[in-house]
Amino acid sequence: AYRPRGPWAPHRAAPASPMRRGIEEHLGDAGYRFFFTDSHLAQAGKTLGLYRGADLLDADLSDDPLDLPAARSPYRAYLVAPRAGAPRVTTLVRDPISSRRVWSRYQGYPGDGGYLEFHKIRFPGGLKFWKVTGAGADLGDKLEYDPNGARAIAHRHGRDYARLMTDIVRQEGGDGSLIAVPFDTELFGHWWFEGVDFLGDFYRELGRAGGPTPTTASAHLDRFQPNAAVTLAEGSWGANGDFSKWLNPATEWTWERLWPAETRFWAACRTSIDRPDDHRVLAQAGRELLLAQASDWQFIISSETAADYATKRFTEHLDNLDRLVGALETGERGPAIDSVLGTLEATNDVFPDLIPSLRTALALTGPIAP
Repeated sequence: AYRPRGPWAPHRAAPASPMRRGIEEHLGDAGYRFFFTDSHLAQAGKTLGLYRGADLLDADLSDDPLDLPAARSPYRAYLVAPRAGAPRVTTLVRDPISSRRVWSRYQGYPGDGGYLEFHKIRFPGGLKFWKVTGAGADLGDKLEYDPNGARAIAHRHGRDYARLMTDIVRQEGGDGSLIAVPFDTELFGHWWFEGVDFLGDFYRELGRAGGPTPTTASAHLDRFQPNAAVTLAEGSWGANGDFSKWLNPATEWTWERLWPAETRFWAACRTSIDRPDDHRVLAQAGRELLLAQASDWQFIISSETAADYATKRFTEHLDNLDRLVGALETGERGPAIDSVLGTLEATNDVFPDLIPSLRTALALTGPIAP
């Protein structure tokens, strides 16, 4: 996701914030050199949307036309239009052609009928014995899974993907060009059981075919410094290419509660950061806020996959935050707070070194951190 510098008014209940810094400014301050963005945000292709394992259809493995209805090449790194004095941050653009072969509902490899069906599970035991079978096949119509057959399909897909990458380089490549194809790691081996085999076969085939050379983003940028700047559009690689998966009528209530809680936390943080006796409570309050801010909750609620669970987790973290911030505001101490604090420290034991980070955030963002 990306948000440029400018006025910020996502919702009528959002706190007043006439101007917010761009995402690249936060990243630059934190020492990041680059980030990945979707092609439609760089005007280098159409939005691909989310990977939806349940809705994938049988893969169409016909050759993709290597054409882009766009004005900007996704095969270059770009500086994100820098502000004077700000750190230089580069964006790498997700390639819409090679991404589609894995990500698309209609052309994605994971939808092949021979692969393991993720959603049909034997009870009791939790084992999976069925294959995807076919486009739109009901769970009751799934056929028996053949591991050897699926392995052969993964090998074929790995070879196909290597050929596709090689074709892209031949048509679009040049000195300093790259193909950036980021995916959620959980796709490989979790949603797509054979995905790890696919990756192995793909890289081995690249080596044999003399195709593009695998590299890291850092190594590429060490060799090829970007010489062009780009102004990115606001959006995400979520549904519709915007933020509607996270902010919509079903999730408005979460933001209406979260935004005031954020403002209240940062006000308490400013008064407590220099009080060592407050640090234990302050750190745990920060953990609860970070957990409540996780984008998973709104995503799950919108997807209607486990909305009750997401609602419960979100509400619990904000209830915990309210209790801890209240203790900071009133100076409340004693066995009751110590008991709550001990339980939360054991349960939500993340971000162990939070106080220095909070101090840095306050220094960067002014009186009340957005």
